[in-house]
Amino acid sequence: MDSRDNPLFWSFPCGTWFMTRVRVSLLVPLLVLFAAPKFGFKLSAVLTGVILVSLLVHELAHIFAVRLTGGVGNEILIWPLGGLAFVQPAASFRSQFLTPAAGPFSNLLVCGVLSLASPLVRSGAFPAILNPLIFPVDPAHALTDAWLVDVLKVAFWCNWILMLVNLLPVFPLDGIRMTLAVLKNRVDIESAAESAIRISLIVSAVAIGAGVMVDSAWIVFFSALVLLYTFFEWVQLRTADTLDDSFMGYDFSQGYTSLERSAKQNQPATQRRKNWLETWREKRRAEKEKRAKLETEQAQQQLDAILQKVHQHGIGSLSDAERRQLNRASARLRDRGKQA
Repeated sequence: MDSRDNPLFWSFPCGTWFMTRVRVSLLVPLLVLFAAPKFGFKLSAVLTGVILVSLLVHELAHIFAVRLTGGVGNEILIWPLGGLAFVQPAASFRSQFLTPAAGPFSNLLVCGVLSLASPLVRSGAFPAILNPLIFPVDPAHALTDAWLVDVLKVAFWCNWILMLVNLLPVFPLDGIRMTLAVLKNRVDIESAAESAIRISLIVSAVAIGAGVMVDSAWIVFFSALVLLYTFFEWVQLRTADTLDDSFMGYDFSQGYTSLERSAKQNQPATQRRKNWLETWREKRRAEKEKRAKLETEQAQQQLDAILQKVHQHGIGSLSDAERRQLNRASARLRDRGKQA
């Protein structure tokens, strides 16, 4: 990920956690300013903090899932409208389904843990707190004597919303990635992509209608963004630019190389001057290949060191982290053997 590609992705680093680079968008402070007129500065700050932590848990779940299933993931960007985990699932259905599914599951797990908190249980917040359309705390009386209950309510509600929203089968959310993995396991790549786009268009259009019926500007606005993004994905597919270049960071290049090959075969023999968009895409693809090559070299060096340790001291000398890395390398080799 190159933050210079798009001003919307300008960010600052927050260190490396669990071998994952974490960055936070420069636009995140706008969350507090945007919410302050309605919720007040103190509650807005708490809401922003809860959202950031919840998104971090959600995206780290994607990272852990992709690594455990033989894929690669090493960078997270926390963005005002959500988190972006830049991952490359393995070629298997297990990896391509579980990687997106891990995000909503982590939020459900957080909700389960919070639901056991005695202050929240005693407050009688359930089942009203399960309503995604009503904010669970009254801004006029928030964070006073029962401030802990208010924080727990906000944390539960935010994770509940993240789970429900991400299960929707619309681009660019996790639900459509899970749907796409299922479709790719049943039909060819191009048909799966077209079906996923149709599903996303239908669901987003229905959501806009539902938002109008319940008089919710947020639902209408969010659904309109989803509809616009889905149209963008459709244009990419029509122009043989694969979902691999989706700005949300999911890398499905292993499944879409056939589309690129067909596009190259249909190009005319005469050379033409590339426009700025093609130049930008080519530059981005070259940078991505360079990063992938560097990561592969680093992984190979680490693997060589592990194998040397096994040769000298036996398999029992490996740490849990080294065993997982060795298992991931073995899984990748098996996937390559199946593809060959």
